[in-house]
Amino acid sequence: MGAAQAQSLSWLAAIRQPEQVQAWSLADWEHVVRLSRRLRLLGRLADSVIGANLLGTVPVPVASQLSAELRFSRWRTQALSWTLERLSTTLADVAYPLVLLKGCAYLGQSLDIARGRLPSDVDILVPQAHIADAQQRLLAAGWEEPELDEHDQRYYHQYSHEVPPMRHPVHSLELDLHHNILPPVARTRVDATLLLARLQPSQWPAWQVLHPHDQVLHSATHLFHDSEARDRLRDLVDLDGLLRHFGQHSDFWSGLPERAAELGLAEPLALACHFLTRWLGTPIPEAALRPIQAQGPSSWRRAWLHPLLEAVLTPTLPDASPLRRQHLASQVLLARYHLARMPLGMLVHHLWHKHRAARRAAVEVAATAKDQR
Repeated sequence: MGAAQAQSLSWLAAIRQPEQVQAWSLADWEHVVRLSRRLRLLGRLADSVIGANLLGTVPVPVASQLSAELRFSRWRTQALSWTLERLSTTLADVAYPLVLLKGCAYLGQSLDIARGRLPSDVDILVPQAHIADAQQRLLAAGWEEPELDEHDQRYYHQYSHEVPPMRHPVHSLELDLHHNILPPVARTRVDATLLLARLQPSQWPAWQVLHPHDQVLHSATHLFHDSEARDRLRDLVDLDGLLRHFGQHSDFWSGLPERAAELGLAEPLALACHFLTRWLGTPIPEAALRPIQAQGPSSWRRAWLHPLLEAVLTPTLPDASPLRRQHLASQVLLARYHLARMPLGMLVHHLWHKHRAARRAAVEVAATAKDQR
């Protein structure tokens, strides 16, 4: 990473070291507030600054922005906690494990990275053998699935690692019910029984969380196996927080490379560590970093993956258009995502269906607009 890019990301250190903000000018703050809001990190920064009793040292217009964002974050977090309480009642008597994922898990463990977040959905996991039972219980409790055609229903029930996203008229957050962390037809397939075998308790008796190794690997997989990496710097910040927290335990680092290999997730872990050490200065012991990188992408694969990911992960201000290289990199990574998501024949059929559905929707919108004129 060049010196200019290192400088452009230096503000992220203030999430962990808020005293740095005392040296920022109003122009610095304008840049950081706009960028961090786009990246959904303003609440994290606000929590850090206010938690360190530094709100009085920042410009008054900035202080009001930070206070408002933190209040909004706390409201969203309360909505998440309340939804999980209701879900605990809905699924109270089940005989299978209920697992919190991602932001829900961070909150369920009272991790530092749970503070200042803006939750938009509730991610939970149950064993695949019981997902139909969990789904029926949720539907009976008022959760609703979107209307889907036959193809999309088959996609979710046969090819996906989750059921269609569910909404509830009372709850403001969407519910994502998973049975795995990657699709069963993906090129990289994760044995969910391995995840379920090492569950850990959360602060709520009804819920468990993945093992710390698996939380890190899930976060890395969520970032580097997703369809869109633009504006996803928050995922790297989460990974930095997870590694700093769990890495305090002496046996964490020795088992992480082995667990990544066991689950088939060595590549996303290696990619995460590459950017974490260079962009955020995440302290990863050399004894762990060597095997992580050795198990990761080959040198020729790194030669094209690293520049593409660097291009799309580099943040831009809200009113700045992505650079041409960022747009091209996004398209290449989107193709990579689709090819890894499902076999080629299945992929062609799926994309053709989505294309036809999009065309039909466009025709219907045009017809409606014409009738209204």
